[in-house]
Amino acid sequence: MAAGRPWPLLLLALAAGPGPGPGPRPAGGYFPEERWSPESGLRPPRVAVALLARNAAHALPAALGALERLRHPKERTALWVAVDHSVDNTTALLREWLVRVRGLYHRVEWRPMEEPLSYPDEEGPKHWSPSRYEHVMKLRQAALDSARAIWADYLLFLDADNVLTNPDTLGLLMAENKTVVAPMLDSRAAYSNFWCGMTAQGYYRRTPAYLPIRKRERRGCFAVPMVHSTFLLDLRKEASRALAFYPPHPDYAWAFDDIIVFAFSCRQAEVQMFVCNREVYGFLPVPLRSHSTLRDEAESFLHVQLEIMVKNPPAEPSPHVWVPPKVPDKMGFDELRTTDPKPPPARTPPAAP
Repeated sequence: MAAGRPWPLLLLALAAGPGPGPGPRPAGGYFPEERWSPESGLRPPRVAVALLARNAAHALPAALGALERLRHPKERTALWVAVDHSVDNTTALLREWLVRVRGLYHRVEWRPMEEPLSYPDEEGPKHWSPSRYEHVMKLRQAALDSARAIWADYLLFLDADNVLTNPDTLGLLMAENKTVVAPMLDSRAAYSNFWCGMTAQGYYRRTPAYLPIRKRERRGCFAVPMVHSTFLLDLRKEASRALAFYPPHPDYAWAFDDIIVFAFSCRQAEVQMFVCNREVYGFLPVPLRSHSTLRDEAESFLHVQLEIMVKNPPAEPSPHVWVPPKVPDKMGFDELRTTDPKPPPARTPPAAP
């Protein structure tokens, strides 16, 4: 080869391939089969969200707004929404919301029930009668069956008055890699969505372990006998196939209660429930007594919204539902007057005679 020709250097440069740069480099090779591009990443998991609502029109705008702000692709999220025995605007509100957002989500399943407006054996809208427990168990089981039928990877149960203020809640719970895991929700009292103790009959039992977890004096992800209201099921886990809400397990002899029935199902399937309090995930109201009214419930949720604003921005309502404008009033007083917040100027003491 004649001296001075650059061919040897050019061949070495081609053999070395492209120089350093961002991202993985494709492999080189003489034959086309030897040249390949790096594999793409995995798609986000498929998530189903089950929302059961009854007389929740006062809470739904905030709860739905928080649901929309979760940082998980909506095209990988399916919605399963059921309404039953409501005397307020819950059905119309949810129907309006689903019509407006159905194009954003992968799939929407709508289960409205216009009639009847109450259960035959209930004493009021806040009373949990046996027929109400049974109906809710059937609804939760239908949501679980639907999630399995569409091959969802995860199923998030979300109560209609629970507000997930942390948009990363889903991702944080998935990272825990638990079959059943709940985000610890805050309230204006010691109440939360988990138990640390359970009696031999399946009822709540106070334990010294509860408050340190509730107050976040201990942080982590803790094994507990009960989670409820808002929790995530990992349907990829083999043991999740044995979980059920209805009918109760053949050996079940505890109280006829949807959350206790599911806790027993987890125990029989050897699935441990967990609650995580590493972050502030969201808020829920304190339960009311069975004789409480819908107005009592609306006022209770107002405390949830105030509690959120103590250390967080306000819970913004969903832009896809109509929220009635707030009308200024005098809160029952005849007159309300504002005072000047500025302190009065200091008075100069009179001169001594």
